[in-house]
Amino acid sequence: MLIDLIGINLSYYISFFLVTGDLYPNKEHIYLGIIINLLWFSTLSLANKLYGRFEYTTFRVEIQSVFNNYLLHFIGLTLIYLLLFSMDWSFIPVFYVTLAILLPLGRFLLKRYIPSMGRVEMLNYIVIGYCDVLQKVEGTIGNAHLGKVKYLGSVGNNIPEPYKKIGTVDKIYDYIKEHNVNMIIYASDEMKGKDVRRLMNYSLLNFIDFKIIPLEVDLISGGVKMEVHNGYPIISVKDEDIARLRNRFLKRSFDIVFSFLVIVFILSWLYPLLSFLIKYQSPGPALFNQARVGYRNNNFICHKFRSMVLNTEEEKQATKDDARITKIGAFLRKSNLDEMPQFFNVFKGDMSVVGPRPHAISLDKELANEIESYILRHYTKPGITGWAQVNGFRGPTETKESKEGRTSHDIWYLRNWSFFFDIKIIFLTLFGGKTQDNAF
Repeated sequence: MLIDLIGINLSYYISFFLVTGDLYPNKEHIYLGIIINLLWFSTLSLANKLYGRFEYTTFRVEIQSVFNNYLLHFIGLTLIYLLLFSMDWSFIPVFYVTLAILLPLGRFLLKRYIPSMGRVEMLNYIVIGYCDVLQKVEGTIGNAHLGKVKYLGSVGNNIPEPYKKIGTVDKIYDYIKEHNVNMIIYASDEMKGKDVRRLMNYSLLNFIDFKIIPLEVDLISGGVKMEVHNGYPIISVKDEDIARLRNRFLKRSFDIVFSFLVIVFILSWLYPLLSFLIKYQSPGPALFNQARVGYRNNNFICHKFRSMVLNTEEEKQATKDDARITKIGAFLRKSNLDEMPQFFNVFKGDMSVVGPRPHAISLDKELANEIESYILRHYTKPGITGWAQVNGFRGPTETKESKEGRTSHDIWYLRNWSFFFDIKIIFLTLFGGKTQDNAF
């Protein structure tokens, strides 16, 4: 926090001097400086891991968290500046360019020089037992803790190569007393419950970190949350960030504002124009309305600009050179304009701007029968665009690869959601090349 405060206030003063040429801020600039500092910490609830446990956070994760808070700060300060201040607008770009340099630089210097100053203790750890994900866990520990990590060995009867066996569980206390062990990773079923509790208490009394890897860890490799019921820990295996109330509120608020702006400033003139062209080229309604599967398997009516002649094969997916597609329809599909009426669905709450694409009922049932994890897509609202679409998984799902690719990308999105991930997907939808793949 201290390093960030120094970076923020140094950026503020440098920007003030460059823009005004003065050495001492006036009253209005002092108020601005106070707001800049308060705003940085007021946005922390939306920027995860910004001030987590320092020695266990990788530099990449730190910078990503700093960048998230940086964007929120930029949006907030720009709005406040617009409403409250009449000063030179050149301060904003100068301040944020300077801040973009000083914040990462401060974090880098902290990571670089704190270990060499002897302020971080060497992490000597042992492992009890073995499980399949142990190497991945150890890699995370090694990359964190500022690199000051030493693996002493493994305790147990069945320790595979290349792990170093240092003894059996009945000799563990002797080894801990003889060596400077300050962390134990427990991944075994060789000890009885009372013996594990005894070892945990011993670790607690001797300032040793004790971590447990569940043996069936592959079952809970997605989002998890530890809950305590009447003193007993229970692992909840579906706790993705996107499902939390705070984040659902943030996502819904963005959907309402974004869809309202699109409806007022774009669809207000685009809707009648495209409706006229669609009707002129092919008799029938301007919109194609179809029942699709949405949040928690609930059906809703999805709106699209009609891109085909009226036909009785509404459930059949479009294919390349499909004879049903009109000339204006081909343009709408290629440009993604056919999806624009779905902003009405977003505003009503049936859909989100970003999320897994909604499928027709028959296709949804087909994919649910073929892919075991497919149903997880319905834990959030379907979107106008999504992570699968910006990665080229758009259009027909005729092959196994296309079905599994789309599903895996949608589930990955659910488990890695963040507000800025949605912004990234919107950006890639507008400017990324892969959104045009299979656009027919």
